[in-house]
Amino acid sequence: MKIAVVGSGYVGLSNGIMLAQYHEVILLDIISEKVEKINQKILPIIDKDMEFYLQTKPLSLKATLNSEEAYLNAQFIIIATPTDYDTKTGYFDTSSIESVLKDIEKINPNTTVVIKSTIPVGYTKQIKYQFNINNIIF
Repeated sequence: MKIAVVGSGYVGLSNGIMLAQYHEVILLDIISEKVEKINQKILPIIDKDMEFYLQTKPLSLKATLNSEEAYLNAQFIIIATPTDYDTKTGYFDTSSIESVLKDIEKINPNTTVVIKSTIPVGYTKQIKYQFNINNIIF
């Protein structure tokens, strides 16, 4: 099965590496240096266990900057993008999630989307009506 993981921070990388042991995983990020490192089996963050898996286990894992390559024909798309909390406004910045959902809606609206990013209470109800994607799991 093809799975896309959006965001190669700790959450995205750990999910991607574990799933790549059994499935084809495409990691999507916006930082070219991270993409290059991952494709060279160099972990862009510090974590000994993930580094061990990335460098020694047979993984079906590729990183890319291209959203179409990641989303097209993916049965699942996991969103693990930053949603920093703004102490001044009292809200999470969910713009990265919404940007990803807009692209998914255009490229592969029949996929199942799993949001692993931190989201505020009530966000799930709002997002299901905002985007034309068959299945969104929170």
